[in-house]
Amino acid sequence: MRQTRTRMGNLHPQTGPVTDTGKEISSRNALTHGGTSEKLIVPGERQEDFDALLNNLLEEYSPETPGARNLVEDAALARWFLWRRQRAFNSVESALYAAQADPAAWPPEAFHKLALLDRYKTAAERSLTRVLQNLNGLQRSKKQQVQSKLAIARATAALEQHDREQWKKACQGFDRPTLVQKIIVRVRNGETVTRMSPSNNELFRELERTVYPPEQVHRYFEFHNGIPTEYYSFIDCEEDRNEKEHTIEQTGPVEAWIATATEEQKLATGHAVPGPSN
Repeated sequence: MRQTRTRMGNLHPQTGPVTDTGKEISSRNALTHGGTSEKLIVPGERQEDFDALLNNLLEEYSPETPGARNLVEDAALARWFLWRRQRAFNSVESALYAAQADPAAWPPEAFHKLALLDRYKTAAERSLTRVLQNLNGLQRSKKQQVQSKLAIARATAALEQHDREQWKKACQGFDRPTLVQKIIVRVRNGETVTRMSPSNNELFRELERTVYPPEQVHRYFEFHNGIPTEYYSFIDCEEDRNEKEHTIEQTGPVEAWIATATEEQKLATGHAVPGPSN
């Protein structure tokens, strides 16, 4: 891990701590036992240990603004000083027990010293708790922002997918929005029967859609019994007219189909009339 060499005097670009926790830490008076010294490094401590602590917190919280970095630095200071005060309390307590195993025999000054150290340790714990609460609030805010961005990205992807599906459905296998009409022509008992699916009226209603409105109409004819006389105008070759299961495809712009369908309505024969072909 990359080490950041740091001194208390240049943790922040300002001349002193900017948060309440930092100011509280700086305002405490040092005691002769060293447990509450405001020096960043005192005998028995190592600069690289503080650097590791700060770097670990920077990696954990990943501050993105100067204010957020200040909070992380104050958290490092608060934790560092809490460790120091805990060590000071433990050291004094151990020394007292070593000198006199029975606490009942300790002089009043010993209890006063322990109580004073305990108050400073408790104050350091409160300072650390407050700054960690601020940091956790920052993390929650960042998490909410990430979740919001992720939700927007998912919604955008879903809309794009829906849009692609709508386009594909509108094109029906062609390169642009297309209406496809299948026309089956049969001869039954000497009578020509034409069935359009969908019907012309249904296609007229499809023209009114606002999402990917059709740009062309594709007609697919199936002549199961060959081409009857009503459809001779569709093809000139006599051999093809007699062919069973003959098919014809016609594709043209919507305007051309409207003209063709309008003519079919006027004729009212129920049969199709020739339209544009590929």
